[in-house]
Amino acid sequence: MEDQEKETGLILGFWEMGIIGTLMVVFFPWSLLFCLFMYGMDFTKTLVIVLLHDAIKTILAILAVVVPIAFLIVVSFIVFV
Repeated sequence: MEDQEKETGLILGFWEMGIIGTLMVVFFPWSLLFCLFMYGMDFTKTLVIVLLHDAIKTILAILAVVVPIAFLIVVSFIVFV
């Protein structure tokens, strides 16, 4: 994945990726068409892959926090009740 990002030159910082990701989601069908017509198929495909990769990492990070907290709540409830 990282090699593909380096090949296409799609190396973005945290804030840039956050802004682009937010705009892509908010204006979903139009932003995808805009990228397709303005930047071409290769850049659009890479951008979508990077956004999906980022979304998966975000979901896993949220689960890494929520699951242990939920586990502690359930165990505490079972032990103390």
